[in-house]
Amino acid sequence: QKRERLDFRVPPLASGGGDIKPGMALRLAARRFCSKPVPLGLDSPQAASMKAAVKNFMGEVSSFSPGKYFEEKYFWEKANVGPFFLLLFFTPSIYRSCKDFYWTQQLRKLNTEEIISDRYEWLRLNMIQDEVEEALLKQAPAGGVTPLELGPSSPP
Repeated sequence: QKRERLDFRVPPLASGGGDIKPGMALRLAARRFCSKPVPLGLDSPQAASMKAAVKNFMGEVSSFSPGKYFEEKYFWEKANVGPFFLLLFFTPSIYRSCKDFYWTQQLRKLNTEEIISDRYEWLRLNMIQDEVEEALLKQAPAGGVTPLELGPSSPP
């Protein structure tokens, strides 16, 4: 059995231009995926379709009427009720998430304020303690305080 050998070389151009060099293949592939150039001042087809879609969406949003939407016949036969029921179904979860987010932020702020307050309280108490020690050192006699001995210095 003879195995065929696969050839991964780039085939010649259809226009008879000869072999394609490696750099040229990349350039030709990039050109293939690029959009067609549009003269300045004119909209490309993609931009025009995007503008039309946005304008259509904004028209639908601005013409929304709750009275018409929730009218029974329109609601059950013509209206797109999917978003309404999704909102109705997920409202407890959305509410709980918003509430948790709010209280997490508030407690984080309170925790920061308490830490700062505790540090100021610690600093204030240490400053008072330093002042008391300084005043006591000024009242001490020049030779220092003689230690108080209870009983004899050596055993009998």
